[in-house]
Amino acid sequence: MPSPPSPWQDAPLFHLFWHNGELNPARAEVMRARIADDAARAGSPPRPLHAAGGIALPDPVHPDDALAQRHSGRRFGDARWGAQELGRVLAPLRARPGASDTRRLPSGGAKYPIQAYAALYASDDAPTPAQGIHWYDPLAHALVPVAPCPAWPALSALLGVDWPERPAAVLFLIAEPAGTLAKYGERGGRFVLIEAGVWLGALGQEVAAMKAAGCAIGSFEDAAVLDLLGLDPRRHLAVLAYACGPAP
Repeated sequence: MPSPPSPWQDAPLFHLFWHNGELNPARAEVMRARIADDAARAGSPPRPLHAAGGIALPDPVHPDDALAQRHSGRRFGDARWGAQELGRVLAPLRARPGASDTRRLPSGGAKYPIQAYAALYASDDAPTPAQGIHWYDPLAHALVPVAPCPAWPALSALLGVDWPERPAAVLFLIAEPAGTLAKYGERGGRFVLIEAGVWLGALGQEVAAMKAAGCAIGSFEDAAVLDLLGLDPRRHLAVLAYACGPAP
């Protein structure tokens, strides 16, 4: 059977932009050096263009709200989650219950180019039925086994992190952008990235509501992640990773 046409024919400049930002071992080393240099310099967010002050607004967010509690946590406690915890974390990503294929989160043109995969760990390195790499089925709100999960030292090296504790789960946000790019061309590349950001925000707020720990990861090696998940690099993009688990 012939391969379907490449999605990049509809947005070649987005493909070039994406390729220029991909990480392999050599590029990852350059990025680590840049991050170290940046950490040694004083910095702050951009200053506003307009005068400080203005019309005071009420803030309805209370200290105990999930939004107030959300932060990037890179330390994890006993890394074991079951179906209840995983179901709660992934619930924002599911399709609306019922006959509709629409999702709880928005997508440009209802193309839904983002998919989620989960690398799950049990309480130790011994294999268990829940351990492994799974695809998240948003229609059934279920996990579909895909492949074995590497030991944490191997996966953390691929992700480019040196965290001492292993998370309960590493979620991968993967894009298959053909439909979005066919409809919107180069502009569709923005929509794919916006959608991944919306997913990340939803995951982070859910993890915060659980009083758990979570952190986005952008230092992974692109080709290695797609190979781990058994995906075709000609059609898929590794957009983000998100580690989460019980707080220490």
